Amino acid sequence: MRRPGRHPPRKDCALRLSLHTDLSLRLLLYLAAMQAGTWTTTPAVARAFGVSLNHPKRVTRGPTAPGYLETRHPPPGGVRLARPPAEVRLGAVVADLEGLGCLVDCARGPCPLAGRCLLKTALDAAEQSFVRELDRFTLADVLAGPTGAALREMIGGEADGAAEPGP
Repeated sequence: MRRPGRHPPRKDCALRLSLHTDLSLRLLLYLAAMQAGTWTTTPAVARAFGVSLNHPKRVTRGPTAPGYLETRHPPPGGVRLARPPAEVRLGAVVADLEGLGCLVDCARGPCPLAGRCLLKTALDAAEQSFVRELDRFTLADVLAGPTGAALREMIGGEADGAAEPGP
């Protein structure tokens, strides 16, 4: 019998980050694990994560706007982290990429309860709490554990020399 207040584990999640945000976070972590100032290419990142080349190409357009990435066009092209990893807060990245106040769109439908229901307020507060919790962590915090070691191993395994020192 299930205990009150406990929810069974679910395979499908109602609340999740978009694929764009997921891959953006992975890209930022990958770049943060590299030697400071080092450029890499989107094909190298795609190989490292086993994703289509189209994904990191699209992702590099997102995090550059808020100033997380620097990109350069060919030749030779590449991408690198624009800020020190200790200055990049995960909550800020998620908020920049996902937007806030988007869990429920009362105008969609439109909902006849709009303006008379506290559900949107409660969900917006929960979303803000989620972002605040993520903001407790920086890229540097995540890299301090096994994630950093795994990423550095992935980066070191790049045999094609895609990474190169920046100017």
